Amino acid sequence: MKWLIIVFALLVAGAILGPISSGNAGYVLVQFAGWSLETSVIALAIIMIVVAVAISLIYALFRAIASKTKKGGQWFSKRREGKAERLLEQGQLALLQQDYLAALQAFEQGHKQQPSTLFAALASYAAQQCGELGKSEFWRAQAGKAYEEADRVIQIKYIESIKNKEPDVAVKRLDALLAAGLADAATLRLAAELYKATGQWQALLELLPKLQQAGLYSADEFDELKSRVYQKRFIEEGKKGDNGLYDYWRALDKSYRSDATVRLSYAAALTHFSKKEACAKVIYKGLKRGELSIEQVNRSHVLTASYPKLVEYIQDALKRNPQHTGYIRALAQLAYDSKDYSLAQRALKKLVDSEARSEDYKLLGDIYNALGDTQLAANAYKKALA
Repeated sequence: MKWLIIVFALLVAGAILGPISSGNAGYVLVQFAGWSLETSVIALAIIMIVVAVAISLIYALFRAIASKTKKGGQWFSKRREGKAERLLEQGQLALLQQDYLAALQAFEQGHKQQPSTLFAALASYAAQQCGELGKSEFWRAQAGKAYEEADRVIQIKYIESIKNKEPDVAVKRLDALLAAGLADAATLRLAAELYKATGQWQALLELLPKLQQAGLYSADEFDELKSRVYQKRFIEEGKKGDNGLYDYWRALDKSYRSDATVRLSYAAALTHFSKKEACAKVIYKGLKRGELSIEQVNRSHVLTASYPKLVEYIQDALKRNPQHTGYIRALAQLAYDSKDYSLAQRALKKLVDSEARSEDYKLLGDIYNALGDTQLAANAYKKALA
């Protein structure tokens, strides 16, 4: 109210002293609906100022009284909340458009309407981006811990907005977030997507434990992701030279080499480089040690008959349990790989009669095709697609 009194005093003084100093007070004639009013300019100015002050005082008094009542307080509170929400939306939109000055102004006004650590945190970030370091520090102190959360959310939004246009910049910003210890679910999910899209397989491999701990994927989804990451890393190392893949495999801790997903990924990488005998040895050792199940091996599609001990192991297992569908399926794959199509056909025919799967019909179609029976091959492929 002080500013209103000061302005009032200055206007009255100017209205009186101005005309007097010029020697001409002047007059005003107002006519309306048969009424007329004639007065001096000084008097009219004073009347208008008095009326304005009176209206302001009445409004302030009404607001003070209304705010004391329950309904009045609720009305003013909702009004402030509505303004604050609109200012928050304006500020967020300005941030996305990188208009940091407009964002700062919106967040500062929002804090006046509804003081909160959120507005303070956003104002601090916006001030920092537009070079207002003093304001940034002030609002950071007001926000406290909320600043870190707001900064993280804003940076994630920014990374998401540039990940397709500027993937390298997005990766660097994301690496900085992770290095700062910001590894919540949203950040981890974004990291997994971005690392896959940009082929950052080593970074994604190092992130796997946190992804598993966060529970962002089902067990099957995580195994699939883990398999893909390790296979890509093995292939990257294999491209470095003849011994690159083997050296990388041997450098892994024993606990990793005994992990089924990692071992099968290594076998798939060996197949990629046409090292079929080495692949078969890896599978054989995993089965013999109990690190792999025959079902896991079948699903991986890496079985090869290039190592006699693996073939003997499958045959011995079938002798002990002739009805075991997993070993029947494995025998069919080994027979197909060694081009013994008749044996493969007999094994699979027995299998599909008892337990039909789409991949079995697919392999059966390949076998019939190799035997030259295109009609039976076509029928098998149809069943695989059914």
